[in-house]
Amino acid sequence: MNIVLLTGRAGSKSIVDKNLHPVLGRPLAFYPMHAATLARKVDRIYISTDSPGLQALALELGIGIIDRPPELAGDDSELGDALVHALSSFDVEPTYLITMHCNCAVHREGLIDECIAMMETNPNADSCVTGGIEQSVHPFRTKRIDREGYLHPWLEMPEGTSTNRQALSLCFILDGAVRVLRVASCFPNTGQKPFTYLGRRILHVINDSGGMCMVWMTSPGLRPCCAPGVGKKVESLSNSLTLRLEVPIIRLRRLVPQFIE
Repeated sequence: MNIVLLTGRAGSKSIVDKNLHPVLGRPLAFYPMHAATLARKVDRIYISTDSPGLQALALELGIGIIDRPPELAGDDSELGDALVHALSSFDVEPTYLITMHCNCAVHREGLIDECIAMMETNPNADSCVTGGIEQSVHPFRTKRIDREGYLHPWLEMPEGTSTNRQALSLCFILDGAVRVLRVASCFPNTGQKPFTYLGRRILHVINDSGGMCMVWMTSPGLRPCCAPGVGKKVESLSNSLTLRLEVPIIRLRRLVPQFIE
């Protein structure tokens, strides 16, 4: 039994109702929901949310609802706790729990099935996640900021560490599109920090459908932040700030052209 669990909260403070923000005429969360319905290796699909809007959208697509309680839907709530809550709501323990973030809209065709197949052929793996390679944010090239505003390295630097990003080991960034968890080995969630629900032996699949789909909020006049592979900017006003929703438009058109013409 393989179960997809979409996750999204109602209480976003930076961008109110970001998961329902219109993208190409559809709510942002429609795209991961639709991608889940296309997966061949998925038996059931649910959403864990406290958002009435997301619940209504899910019901339109035949997706089951798990009401997320307020204590698991706050700004400081951990996703791992919501996953445990969802697992306790099922009438069967799935072999694989496939988590998908409602604010990640880009999934190339067959991505979910590819990740599940990766797990099936690697029985010792705990999980398989999607994302991309981005050397510019390698931990050797970024800094933490202390309370006085000074910068410090995240990690101890080996002697002779190069400043050239191409000389560093590959840096993989999780994008939240698909995460396949082998339930028997990922729960209780005591794996690698901070994503303890992923276990310790984590495989990866490159989501090469345009990179990461992120929602960025910037003040008016500032140069917008960009994620790898970003396509066209979709702009609107939200809370007196400029909302820049970065999405690879061409890729989305290829994914669900019948819904966005």
